[in-house]
Amino acid sequence: MQHIQIQSPWHRLILFIGLVLLFSILSAFSGLLVGVVWLNLSLPELAQMVANPVSDQEIAFLRFYQFINQIGIFILPVMVLMYFTKGRLSENLSLNTIPSGVAVVITILLVYVSLPFNGFLTELNENVTFSPSLAGVGEWMHEKEEQARVLIEAILASDSIGVLAVNMVVVALMPALGEELFFRGVLQKLFFQITNNVHWAVIISAFLFSFFHLQFFGFLPRFYMGLVLGYLFVFTQNLWIPILMHFVNNGSSVLLYYLHNTGYIRTPAEDFGTTQNTVYIIGSGLMTLWLMVMLYQRLGADRFFKKHY
Repeated sequence: MQHIQIQSPWHRLILFIGLVLLFSILSAFSGLLVGVVWLNLSLPELAQMVANPVSDQEIAFLRFYQFINQIGIFILPVMVLMYFTKGRLSENLSLNTIPSGVAVVITILLVYVSLPFNGFLTELNENVTFSPSLAGVGEWMHEKEEQARVLIEAILASDSIGVLAVNMVVVALMPALGEELFFRGVLQKLFFQITNNVHWAVIISAFLFSFFHLQFFGFLPRFYMGLVLGYLFVFTQNLWIPILMHFVNNGSSVLLYYLHNTGYIRTPAEDFGTTQNTVYIIGSGLMTLWLMVMLYQRLGADRFFKKHY
């Protein structure tokens, strides 16, 4: 079958948005239908349960529902869009080469080196206040943030090695693969083609990456991570590198929650790597920048402004 070729980046962006909306609705609805049979609940009861799961069975369904939605929102739209794109799938998504050892080591170091500065951004974001006229908006945002926190803690709150393995797939692997295909593999490339400016492409895709999570009080650290992921992709031209960083970041959180739940460590996962020491925070930011510059000098200097990116 001959593929329909869509060359205009604007047309491809519009098509991509339509595919995301379509598959988001289909995956959410199909997941809920499975839940109706799985938990023997009506759709209204199931929708209410998803926001506040209690039993182990309900939490297990929530993991499944998140898995289905990740496929529907992030992966299927990318795959279908690639059908309308000339060339091989792996080439279009920059997955056709094995990353160098230098890039892998620097990427893993970046995850942990950036923690203190990222924690500083988190605290800064959480302390944002609203004027009296916007107090209602602030309360709504706090409520949504609390709901997200409760859900993620419900998913990760287990001392079972089997659940740990499932969480590594649902919370670490699937978001790393799906979100990097979505934001860096497709959107960042499209915005580069539209703006012809690699920096704007990275900034816009990082902004959307953070905004898409709908967690206002985590916007700054997630935007910061989006910038790092975006420039990692620019420097290496290899999507496996941001996928690796995303997986190591999320997987570390999953493992830390497990170790905390089993009593191996006392520090809560969300506090791991954070500090109030200004020297450590500044050092973290500078070390992150230094590692990025090192990667650019080793791998990215000869391709940074290439038009085929």
